[in-house]
Amino acid sequence: MKLYNNIKRYIKYSFPAIMIAMVSCTDELESEAYGEPVLENFYTNPVQAEQALVAAYSSMSEIAGSNFWGTMGNDVIFGEIGTDDFIKGGRTAENNTPLLERDTWTISTSSQIIEQMWKVNYKGILFTNLVIENIPNIDFDDEERKKEILAEAHFLRAFYYFDLVNSFGGVPIIDRPLDIGEFNVPRATKEATYTFIEDDLKIAIADLPSRLSKDASYTGRGDKGAALGMMMRVLLYQNKMAQIETYGNQLFALGFELTPDYTTIFQPEGEWNSGSLFEINFSSDASILGTGIPRRVNPIGNKGGGFVQAREDLRNEFEDSDPRFDATLFFEDYSYGTDWYVRKYAWAPYSNYELPAIGGNNNSANNIRIIRLADVYLMYAEAIYNSDPTTAIEYVNKVRTRARGTAAATVVPDLPNSLTGQDLLEAIYHERRVELAGEGFRFHDLVRTNRAGALLSPYGFTEGTNEVMPLPINEITLSNGVLTQNPNY
Repeated sequence: MKLYNNIKRYIKYSFPAIMIAMVSCTDELESEAYGEPVLENFYTNPVQAEQALVAAYSSMSEIAGSNFWGTMGNDVIFGEIGTDDFIKGGRTAENNTPLLERDTWTISTSSQIIEQMWKVNYKGILFTNLVIENIPNIDFDDEERKKEILAEAHFLRAFYYFDLVNSFGGVPIIDRPLDIGEFNVPRATKEATYTFIEDDLKIAIADLPSRLSKDASYTGRGDKGAALGMMMRVLLYQNKMAQIETYGNQLFALGFELTPDYTTIFQPEGEWNSGSLFEINFSSDASILGTGIPRRVNPIGNKGGGFVQAREDLRNEFEDSDPRFDATLFFEDYSYGTDWYVRKYAWAPYSNYELPAIGGNNNSANNIRIIRLADVYLMYAEAIYNSDPTTAIEYVNKVRTRARGTAAATVVPDLPNSLTGQDLLEAIYHERRVELAGEGFRFHDLVRTNRAGALLSPYGFTEGTNEVMPLPINEITLSNGVLTQNPNY
């Protein structure tokens, strides 16, 4: 069985085991220092190190599928709603208050979605910190594997902090398991949070192998390609364009290639294809290790929630005959909404993923695609469009050539080599919008390029406020004011 299936199952068993170990520490308070007995007994050998690492993936799975409100807060859902691409959808205009708040840019500080996003990400950070703190003390026969485990934990911690900084701005930086009395940590600045993320990714890049240099059993882990792709995205969101080029060149040297047929990327046969840098794995079986995202975005007539419906503005953005339109969106009539749904995370008959036969409709097998090579090509092109427009056009055209597939060259034609300046930048923006539609990037692209105010204000977006969400009011209350709220919330 491939490792990525093992990871799915290890999460189920390793995570509760470690949680029980941590909770059990309270029984020892009268005779032993808090947390010492069970944790020390657990982190004693390489097998336990692997289990602890896999448990650190559990929050990622919650964010992308198993936690009801955490899944609602995933960028594929929450991040798309309220943009110029998608409306909330659902059964009625009022259906699902937290998503309605996002659709109208009136997000409450008591939203269940933001509360779960905060809690689940920090739970993931706790488990990565436990790995980073305890694994160095374990004796390994294979020291290289020990380095890889630690590097993988740094990648995961960067992932969780990146989700937090994009959602809330600067957040408390916790780089180790905390002792009693240390829990009330103030917010760091956004800049300091990003620096911490970059430092974690530098460790991951240095010590992780590429899955292309491993056998199939390695598939499913965060590897060097994933860390490089994540670093490029982190830098893009900070407008550090020169560094994007450097890391892009490192990534291209690994040998990833665009899979030839765009229409297969979000099908079962497209999981971990040659252009996939990182995915969150799910399976639909009795272990109940599936994702709930398809249930949210499928039409109500197809046993879904009907959320995330495409606006006409997005539909008109696709060029005539662009095969990506039908690979991204489909129509199903309903009494409310635009009736245009995201095919990328659909069930049959709109995709080759079947409705879950066991475990309920939150137990879907769809892998959630996190980093794709096409995204990397477009980040790279945006980074160099001013300094090297010829190469920027070359990378955009790689994406467009793949998009048209076997169609005539007049379908999604290559950009002309004469394109420069703002015209080239707008072409790159267009390409990101249609290539990555429905994958959770539109809002962040608008914010980082300072276009959110102009394009989203018709939907209720307030510049200077809605670029980030409010911190959960419960967290501020528990902190006795140590945590400060974002402006205007």
